[in-house]
Amino acid sequence: MFEREADNGFRRNDRFRGPDFRRGDRVPQEYRSRQYVVDDWRGHGLRRPPRGYHWVQSGGDYMLIAITTGIVLELLLSQ
Repeated sequence: MFEREADNGFRRNDRFRGPDFRRGDRVPQEYRSRQYVVDDWRGHGLRRPPRGYHWVQSGGDYMLIAITTGIVLELLLSQ
């Protein structure tokens, strides 16, 4: 998990609880790498991403992010 610090940087928390992001946040480059991208969005029960967006997965959580900017459009958090 990444938590916001006062300098708007990110730090890794020792205990993973899913991404700590909100709609409109920019995710770090790490979450924009291919290892997190969900190509089989149907198989994960997700809707088709709009043009210019893709789903990324971290644990049981999903974020719909803009491919070029990393801005979060939607979050689906596991319970």
